Amino acid sequence: MNRIYTTGILVLSTCLATAQSAKPLMQMEKHGPRTVHTRPQAPQEARGNSYYSETFDTDLNGWTIETAVGQVDWKWTDVGPGPTTSLYPVPALNTSTPSGWAMIDDDYDGVNGQNTNASLISPVIDLSGVGTSFLKVEFDQYFQEFQLDTTFVGVSTDGGATWNEALINEFVGRDGRPNPELVDVDISAWVAANPANVQLRFRYVSTWDYGWQIDNIAIRELPANDMAILRASSTAFDFENTGFAFMDYSIYPVAEVTSMTPSAALKNKGYLDQTGVQLMVDVDGPNGPEQSTQSASSTYVNGVEMTETAEAFTPSGALGDYSIRFSVAQNEVDEVLGNNELVNTFKVSNFVYAHDDGATQSFISQGLDAEDQPYEVGHHFALINAGALTGVQVAVHANTPVGSYVHGAIYEPSTTSGVHPALMEFTEDFMVTEADLNQTGDANFISMPFSPPIDLVAGQTYLIMAGTFDGPSGVQFAYSGSSEAQISIIHYPDLPSDFEFYMTRTPMVRIIIGSGVGIDENTTAVANLGNRPNPFAGTTTITFDVTTPAPTSILVHDATGRMVHAEVLGQLPMGQQRYIFNAEGLAPGLYTYTVQTGTSRSTRSMMVAR
Repeated sequence: MNRIYTTGILVLSTCLATAQSAKPLMQMEKHGPRTVHTRPQAPQEARGNSYYSETFDTDLNGWTIETAVGQVDWKWTDVGPGPTTSLYPVPALNTSTPSGWAMIDDDYDGVNGQNTNASLISPVIDLSGVGTSFLKVEFDQYFQEFQLDTTFVGVSTDGGATWNEALINEFVGRDGRPNPELVDVDISAWVAANPANVQLRFRYVSTWDYGWQIDNIAIRELPANDMAILRASSTAFDFENTGFAFMDYSIYPVAEVTSMTPSAALKNKGYLDQTGVQLMVDVDGPNGPEQSTQSASSTYVNGVEMTETAEAFTPSGALGDYSIRFSVAQNEVDEVLGNNELVNTFKVSNFVYAHDDGATQSFISQGLDAEDQPYEVGHHFALINAGALTGVQVAVHANTPVGSYVHGAIYEPSTTSGVHPALMEFTEDFMVTEADLNQTGDANFISMPFSPPIDLVAGQTYLIMAGTFDGPSGVQFAYSGSSEAQISIIHYPDLPSDFEFYMTRTPMVRIIIGSGVGIDENTTAVANLGNRPNPFAGTTTITFDVTTPAPTSILVHDATGRMVHAEVLGQLPMGQQRYIFNAEGLAPGLYTYTVQTGTSRSTRSMMVAR
């Protein structure tokens, strides 16, 4: 299908101009689509003796505000950040005491280009009775940045005349922190100068950014031995060094299962050195345990954070669910076990390739500076083996008007800033119905076939999108999970420049590929397999030639590999055969059907329409 793009003139405001970028590809949007999501994180750790705590349940409770630069101040809240011109407001802090917390809401209270340097300072805390204990300050935070904000925690023992500070957040990305995240800082040396006159300070420095929310501040004993896993990755993806190789997918088609190199960020949260530290990785597949690997051993001094990489492994490729359990081991006896483990999961299917987590969280739409523009959302997919792209699947949010049109598209990615990706092909347009809409937690996918299928080349990366040309009609695409930079894309095809940005939200856009489409797996006994009509609603006629008489069966699978129909046809004679398949009760979407005769089989795809 040919489609003509119209090119209009659109002046983007500074809040949609330059942002974080990696190589000469995509920039990140600020105002416009906003991310609202949580990331996997370590469980909350067991806590030792507490010498001070503040939960901000009702107000700031004697904490004072000092604004050195700008007009944005800290404040107490029990609802979270205020509404802004962004379509996706910064989420409220998820805390264990949701009745109140402290916040600096830079996006709502600030203005474009305004500098801010604002501090939240505690009353004097008397720790003179603590003795020689090692101490830490810990707190819950949610931090979301655009590009120019940093945050610090400080301690003063001379009435605020001088401060020792630790940098807490810098260059973490718009969604670089969990919600909530438990943070701790060793303050033992700072407190020792005058334990009876301790003050804490939370300082935020920015040029109109998003903000910082904190709660449940405590001063506690620092354990002697405490190794923690902060975050973990199943693969070696690092765009700056690897390009699109080793992207982490939530669903792999069996033909694309490959070697994985697990890694994790570890930190010594105790005051003693930890020796013989190893990252341990255990992989379970659909049929039970598959692999156990580990990193080389290391020594961690107090407060040190490092990334450890375990030995690579290759999943078996059996269809079903996989889990990768990351744990940390050391020679010393760990006193805090609650932060020693994380688990990542993924699936292997027959034909589905996906980045998303599978359940709608919220929606993506155009940035306000491009709200009338056609746009597309999707991902980069790297092919290890050659295959055939048969369709795109997309989930649309419940805010989308019924009767809107969406389409799928495949591009060759551009490696030059300011140049559109090269269009390879569109699917037909699909009209959205009530049954296609997704509320939070739903996973209703629209399937849009490429006819004929598109051959994909081994070793190539493709940009595959779902989009709408009805710019102002209100199509809003569902998202689920978070993506590393450069993987997930929002594309404005009609803009002459500044048209393509990466997102850390993960659009629910999937592709269907594999040898199950258009390729005979064995044609010794079966030939000329096909069906008409295709796509179809109701029934379709499957035809095939039997070349060698043998007991014959027909099997139908959905896009996840689940068998939805099976029938034994018995011993069939040589010649052309006809089988009427009734799709009553099946959801619209892409299916495969297999005619199996003895030890041979042949497979094709079909599309069930409404």
